[in-house]
Amino acid sequence: MEIRDNENVCIFAPLSSKLDQYESTRILNKISKETREIALDLRFVQDCTIDFIETLRKISANKKIGIFNIPSDIFVLFNVMHMDKTVKLFVSETDFEEDTRQLINRQFSIV
Repeated sequence: MEIRDNENVCIFAPLSSKLDQYESTRILNKISKETREIALDLRFVQDCTIDFIETLRKISANKKIGIFNIPSDIFVLFNVMHMDKTVKLFVSETDFEEDTRQLINRQFSIV
């Protein structure tokens, strides 16, 4: 796992292509010790399990977390699971740093 530190932001970039229970536990342990704002860079990730999503839900209950560079398959899964309501989703790292252009799934319906 690659960790990039800044003055007020800590960015975690998992190097594994699949985020399973083992990787989720590692991420949870690292993030739980962190006091700064947290972000996950999913640039190298291609697949994730339900364990990762449940871990994100646990983390977001106590801390603000941002996620960027999300692969399209995982992004669809996040939308279906309504993860945009619990964590902040961004397209790129600069969007996260500037806290602009957040990805939100608006579920419009025609009445």
